[in-house]
This record gives sequence, C-alpha cells and structure tokens, in this order.
Amino acid sequence: MQPYQRFVSSSLLSTLICALLVGCGDETAGAQAGGEPQAATANYAIGKVTFEDGKPLTGDVQDIVISISGVSEAGERVQYSPVVKNGQYKQKLVPGQFRFDRSAVKVRFEDTEFTLDLMPVGKNSTKNQDAAEGIVQDFVWKPTGQAETYGRKADPNNATHWYGMNLGMRFSTYREDLKASPQAPPEGTKLVFTLAPLSKSIDGRDLKPIVFEREWRPKDVTPSDDLNDFPPANYEITGVANLPDGTTKSIVFQGAGDYPNYVAKGKVPLGMDLLLGGYGKQNFGWGLE
Repeated sequence: MQPYQRFVSSSLLSTLICALLVGCGDETAGAQAGGEPQAATANYAIGKVTFEDGKPLTGDVQDIVISISGVSEAGERVQYSPVVKNGQYKQKLVPGQFRFDRSAVKVRFEDTEFTLDLMPVGKNSTKNQDAAEGIVQDFVWKPTGQAETYGRKADPNNATHWYGMNLGMRFSTYREDLKASPQAPPEGTKLVFTLAPLSKSIDGRDLKPIVFEREWRPKDVTPSDDLNDFPPANYEITGVANLPDGTTKSIVFQGAGDYPNYVAKGKVPLGMDLLLGGYGKQNFGWGLE
C-alpha cells in the first residue's frame, strides 16, 4: 500500500487511516457468495468472488486479492485491498473516483502456490467510478475456458488464449534414440491423445480421462495442433495414430527428463510459468512406435 501525501481534512481522518491498511476494519458481507445481486451502496465498493457459475471457490485457496485504486476528491492517491470473507467483500471508500487493478486468487497445488487472475464481471472494472454512487464489482475464477482475444479467433496453439492448461505437441523430425529422421505419418492420419489424471484439478475437482483428436496436416506450417484448455492437474499421456489405411500405431513421447528416449506413457505435471505467471506450457516431442 502506498501512503497518502497528506490528509485532506479532519472529517476524513479515520476513513483515510483505514485506507492505508489492508482490510482495516472493513465490513464484510455475511451471506455466502452466489446469492441475489447486490445493490450499490454510496461510498462503498462491494462484490462477490465465485466461479463462473456462481458457486463458491474450491481448491486449496490461500488468499484472494482485490486491488482498488483511485484519487480522492482532494487529489490524494488512494489504494485499498479489502478482505474477502465467505466469497464477498465490502470496502468503505473516501469520496473520489476509483477503479480496479489486477485482482487474483492464490491457490496451492501440491508444493507450489499459483497466483491466478480473477476476471472482472462486466466492462466497468477498469473505468473510473464515483464512490458516491456506490460501486458493485464481481469477479470470477476461470480454471478453464477461452480467454479474451479481442475479436480474434482463438488460436489452439497460443496458450495465452486459454485459461486452462496447455500442452505443445510436435512431431520429432529427428530422433536421437534412432539416430535417424523417422518417417512422418501419411496425410489424413488422425491422432488420438488421452490424458489420464494423476491428481485432482487445482480447483479440487475429481477428473476423468480426457481425449483429444487432432488431424495430421503435413503440408501445413503447423502439422498438428496443441492440446489446449484442459483442467490444470497432473496427467499421464498416451496416444494412438489412426492411419488412412485403417491400421493403427502407438504414439511415443519425449517430455522433460526423457531425452534421448521416447516413452509410451508420458508424465505431464502441472508447472508454473516463471516468466508470465500462471501455468507453464510444456512441449512434448512425439513419434510413432
């Protein structure tokens, strides 16, 4: 939190002191998240934090950070980080104009704590809003789903276009284990990949195996698309290539730690992207057995 440069008047003293502290004396709504829409209350910012379907957050949630910043009527910079309790927050505001900065949920998965963006509901979160009119701003955590692409078609090979976990799949044009360049599958081959969960999802859900079907397009710049937007968890991957002549061949994989070998069952652990934050996109090489 950044301190004020000066107090604007004695009448605002207690409110301004509270604005300096994270959650200091904030009122929190007692009802569970996902109830009736909240009515705006003058000089308060209120809202809910839920999943997209309105249900309360699950998983090993460590913290929820809501960031509010603005300028008071006296021209002072103000920042708040209200306490979220039972999926709701209620923050008293000094008179002025306010907007929401990046807000996030911190979730532990095994030995790693992930900081994941909360998505604001509606289009007003980044606009300055008058405290006197009351501000209502809800947030949702989207473990999977298509991210904002600003009118462009979502790219299956661009991990930033998806909230979920992504796995890069590239045919290996040279295999060190064979000391040769393997023959590529013929055009028209259908690739079937199965991800068998080895853990619950990061949001605590039990998962079932996920099957992806991909076309093999040897004449394209990207002959086959990545596996994208699946629930973040640990998995084991297997695969089968269905050739145009009706025969099948098993797919083998080379992931982190496998080099120079290829394995019939690859391990796909959930990892963090240390540069961009969120989930790390892993890249697997693959070939035919």
